[in-house]
Amino acid sequence: MSLQWLNEMRVPHSYKNGLTALIVALSLFGCKKDETPEVTSVPIKPVKTLVVSQRQHQVRHFTGIIEANKTIDMNFRIQGELTDLPIKSGKKVEKGQLLAQLDNSQQLINKKSRNATLKQAKAEYERAQTLINKNAISQANLDALESQYISAQAAFEQSVKDVEYTSLLAPFSGVVSHRFIDNFSKVTSSTKILTLQDVEQYKITITVPQSQFVQIQTADAVKLSAEIEGFSQPFPLKVDELSVSQQSSQQIHVTLVMQPPSQRRLFTGTSVKVKAEAFGVSHSMLLPSHSVLSDGNGHYVFVVHPSTHLLEKRTVRVDGVSEQGINIVDGLSDGERVVVAGVSQVHDGQQVRVETK
Repeated sequence: MSLQWLNEMRVPHSYKNGLTALIVALSLFGCKKDETPEVTSVPIKPVKTLVVSQRQHQVRHFTGIIEANKTIDMNFRIQGELTDLPIKSGKKVEKGQLLAQLDNSQQLINKKSRNATLKQAKAEYERAQTLINKNAISQANLDALESQYISAQAAFEQSVKDVEYTSLLAPFSGVVSHRFIDNFSKVTSSTKILTLQDVEQYKITITVPQSQFVQIQTADAVKLSAEIEGFSQPFPLKVDELSVSQQSSQQIHVTLVMQPPSQRRLFTGTSVKVKAEAFGVSHSMLLPSHSVLSDGNGHYVFVVHPSTHLLEKRTVRVDGVSEQGINIVDGLSDGERVVVAGVSQVHDGQQVRVETK
């Protein structure tokens, strides 16, 4: 900066010296750069976490097949020719409803004849009972007439059954799933006429590994449901029967029952997904296996402080590893948040940001 203008001004010499010093100082101050050190911010690492809980909710899925509650192949006890076959496949029937009818003309003739024989034998026997009191007939003759009466009675009862055997009636309400024969066909006692299914409720059988069955069985509460394609809502299930597999003692066959849907009919043989939810309180906590590390001091995890979001390296005690993860039996409290991804890339005391998704 030029000071020529200062020399041209009419000011005392002592003032000139002071002003010169002041101007030089201001010039130096204006040229001086800001030497305050820059503060470098450390980026906060986002982490995926899991809130541990002793309140367990385990979910298992199994595949099963829908079966009728009861299935029976219907056939006649006697041979004959069909004269009526009114029911078609897929039709609902009520208990006692006629499913098929054989020609019963000969059976009706036999019934009428044996009924007449029975009436005659009964009359002769009753007459003989009157005569025996008058000593007009021997005891042997009375016994013979009694035997004839009993035989006639048995023959008549059999003729009644023979007539009944010509009619095939539904033993329970259900659906005719298949019809094997046409009307006016000749059949024997071994000829299958149709298959009747009880669909008042359905059965579903699933196979459960014994280890998973024990976990489900020991839960405080279990919710079973069936997810069926084409239906928006699952169907509640109940356990009906348990049995050990003949192929392996490590497999448990579980038979479940469900009520039929009101919207439309289900078909047997349909595949279904069974969902088993087990609820309870456990003494251990389950963590993904990759979230637990180990060093010379044992196993450890990183716990996120709820307010500061600083990580704490926490030693834990492990008791068993399964397909679902690692069981932690000591070192964690219910509700604490543990890092479950990128664990090897974080450290004790590091500040993190918890990912919400």
